[in-house]
Amino acid sequence: MEELIIKAQKGDVESFTQIVLTMEGDLYKIAKTRITDENDIQDAIQETMIETYKSIKKLKDPTKFKKWIIKILINKCNRMYRKKYKQDISIDEYNLDNYMLVHNCRNIEDDLHFYSLLNDLKYEERIVVILYYMEQYSVKDIEEITKLKENNIRTYLYRARQKIKDKYKGGVLNG
Repeated sequence: MEELIIKAQKGDVESFTQIVLTMEGDLYKIAKTRITDENDIQDAIQETMIETYKSIKKLKDPTKFKKWIIKILINKCNRMYRKKYKQDISIDEYNLDNYMLVHNCRNIEDDLHFYSLLNDLKYEERIVVILYYMEQYSVKDIEEITKLKENNIRTYLYRARQKIKDKYKGGVLNG
């Protein structure tokens, strides 16, 4: 991936396209935590790609590309959310058809089960859980991406785990 990023920084459009195609599913999952409308999600991803393409030459460390692009996407989604939405979104509004198209799902039942677990979480908890468990970023990486403090991230992870445990006390779905 680093080679593609370096080529893209030198203006290779084909390399940038390969990077975009590789990351599209991850970006979709992250955008979906903040925005419910599929058109808005695609707009946020597209705006992120445009901004990324325009400023990729400014990226000093190609190994930090994924964190960098996720940070851009989160900022785009937050701006769009503030403009358009007045209340926090719920992942139960998830559109299965679009999910299947974007992700080429290996095991959609597991993914949908995971998203249903996120349903009762606040936005900050959802984004931290997705970055930590699905994208496998460290707490330090999440701090850099989201600009949240390390202690807040740990608190969000703890609260999210507690909410999920409470929802499944005794191995049975509660509520």
